[in-house]
Amino acid sequence: MSKIGGMQRVAIDLLDHLKARNDLEVGELLLRTPSGREQWHLLPFLARAYLEIRRRIASGEVDAVLFSAMPSAVLASVLARPAQRAGVALMAISHGHDVIADFAPYQWLVRRVMGRLDAMLPVSRSTGEQCIRRGLPQDRLFVTPNGINPERFGSSFPGVLVKRDARRALLETRFPALAMATGKDDLLLCSVGRQVKRKGHAWFIRHVMPKLAGNVHLVLGGKGPETATIAQAARESSLEARIHVLGLVPEEDLAGLYSACDLFVMPNIPIPGDKEGFGVVMLEAGLCGLPSIASRIEGIADVISDGKNGFGLQAWDADGFAETINRFAAERSRLDALSMSARQHTLATFTWAEIAGRVADTVRLVSKRKRAATCH
Repeated sequence: MSKIGGMQRVAIDLLDHLKARNDLEVGELLLRTPSGREQWHLLPFLARAYLEIRRRIASGEVDAVLFSAMPSAVLASVLARPAQRAGVALMAISHGHDVIADFAPYQWLVRRVMGRLDAMLPVSRSTGEQCIRRGLPQDRLFVTPNGINPERFGSSFPGVLVKRDARRALLETRFPALAMATGKDDLLLCSVGRQVKRKGHAWFIRHVMPKLAGNVHLVLGGKGPETATIAQAARESSLEARIHVLGLVPEEDLAGLYSACDLFVMPNIPIPGDKEGFGVVMLEAGLCGLPSIASRIEGIADVISDGKNGFGLQAWDADGFAETINRFAAERSRLDALSMSARQHTLATFTWAEIAGRVADTVRLVSKRKRAATCH
């Protein structure tokens, strides 16, 4: 499969699990891109989708339409009338930034769409609040988190490695340069994702890393607009020896990186006009037994359960982050126990089988409600 973005992966995984159910008939419409094309060509896609959805509504083939994100949900603005006549429910999933993107014509369209959808399934309570602010009626809000496939990493998943020696051996095998730059008793913090300002990496380096024990290292996977700022923060803090920027981590190496490290950190900071809708990377980390230490803001607050898969802290709280991480550096047995708990909590709470069931229940409920309203 060609490289895909987060929202596309979520849509594909949810679709696959909905199609696997025997209580729904699910049709796929123009979701997967042709081989080698990594971006949707949005306008041609919307034109084809509009014609096909309208045809299916008119022929009575569908009871509900579920849009996988706001860019496609804009079609609700022109499909609302034929859907109303046919008693077909129009529903959408929202991910955060796709709701708040700061572009005046787009925001006008988002508000128009909110009044025409029969249900919105935001991936977090925070995203749901943004939908309500833009005109979504409260009774049409169904907060539904993202999920993760237990087989997400397939054959590349090394298993949950509680013993430190096993993690170290994996690091030496998969990331020999990183292993050479760190000691066997060092605590490895890991963060993976697009390096943008809201992720708080530069803030963490400047304000938290100096407060951490000298054997705590930060491993960063990914790149983005903040990559140069992160490097500058490391230089200015004189911490370059303890900060390891890997660049983009190949898909087949992700599970190994998560499993070889000790803690996942997501020190997000609030940025006007930007938003962390959920934080799927924390599910990936948890699946590999990697607990998260994260800012309890925006969609992250719906992922972190204190003492189960990590700990949530107030954004900007450098002392809180440092104290929490230093405790784990000093008491490794606490970290081993939390590692197993993180995987168990992720599998019990966030698997796609569980989330797809919730989506299916919402589709049935909203479809029934729409048909009843149409009949009257």
